[in-house]
Amino acid sequence: MPGSTHKPRAKREPSGAAVARARLGAGLAQMMDEADVLIAMTDVNGRVVAWNRALAELTGCREAEGRGKMLVDWLTESGVRDLADIMAQVAVEQAPIRCEVRLPGASGAIAAAAMSVISVRGKDGLPAAVLAAGHDLTALRALQSQVLHAEKLATVGQIAAGVAHEINNPLTSIQMCVEAVVRKADLAAQGRVPNLIDQADIDRLRKIQEGAERIRKFSRDLTTYARPSGREIEEAGLNEIVEHALSFCEHVLYDAKANLVRELAADLPAVRVVRDHIMQVVTNLVSNAAQALPESGGSVIVRTFRASGASVGLAISDDGEGIREEDQARVFEPFFTTKPAGRGTGLGLPVVRNIVLAHGGQITFQSTPGSGTTFVVSLPLRAGPAGRYKTEKQPR
Repeated sequence: MPGSTHKPRAKREPSGAAVARARLGAGLAQMMDEADVLIAMTDVNGRVVAWNRALAELTGCREAEGRGKMLVDWLTESGVRDLADIMAQVAVEQAPIRCEVRLPGASGAIAAAAMSVISVRGKDGLPAAVLAAGHDLTALRALQSQVLHAEKLATVGQIAAGVAHEINNPLTSIQMCVEAVVRKADLAAQGRVPNLIDQADIDRLRKIQEGAERIRKFSRDLTTYARPSGREIEEAGLNEIVEHALSFCEHVLYDAKANLVRELAADLPAVRVVRDHIMQVVTNLVSNAAQALPESGGSVIVRTFRASGASVGLAISDDGEGIREEDQARVFEPFFTTKPAGRGTGLGLPVVRNIVLAHGGQITFQSTPGSGTTFVVSLPLRAGPAGRYKTEKQPR
């Protein structure tokens, strides 16, 4: 105004809180870019807002190339759009999702990542962006593959020991009997003994026949066990599966000086299972029970029974040292083992649990240190293996 004596107001300096907020925002942005976690952000329309260094290194796609682009268009160029579809779904439904997605790999191969995707709200409470954060599964999958390969080698070693035990014993008996019969035949040809077959020769020939039959049966069972069945579900008797599995545990029980006790319930209804998988459950649990016995030996009890409801049960007990209380919570934890080095990878019980759960069953155990352990498996009569879902919505 003319004649006014007011001076222009000086520009107000930022308050301490405003400076702190600005620095915090810059710090979070730097942390986001430097973190080893894979982080991507889009606006609610699917346009790329941020793409951090870790994600750029995994995919070979730099943020500068993608910022401002539609994520679905950007990823479709590389042949995979999983992440874009999931983030678009969260933008619409506002429900967090955990998922496994494919991403273009920097080397040209498709990479896998486990991601958590959430909706980010603005100051007005309305959806403002979608944030995805997760980790690369490529290295983990490679490590799992190596460990599983080691587990397969250990299993092959156990099977080889069993095959050697099952075949060498009857072969030794056959060899001794044949040598005796051949020696007598040579002496008879020289006229030194009568050329007669006596009762001892008959007994030797019978042992040869029994040994050959044992080898034939074991070879047949081994072929049946090794034949891949995929995930074929069939009706089978639990007792039959148990007996078949126990034939592969004889060498483990023998080495452990174990007294095997069978308590198999009669007239059990059939169950719908993947036969080879349930055989693996029995074999693993019986082998673990035998290996838990003291050096002087002990008992392994295998029991089947009709469980409550429409299910059947299997219980395998030993009178070994039991599981220490501090270890019991970790029994089904992958890679955890109390066995000496070289005797286990810690994958046996996790595999058993996964098989049982996939059949819709349950597995529990009771163990008293110094008194032994009992594992109990229940299997529903009609339930088949459950499917797996790659995407899981999380409660809001």
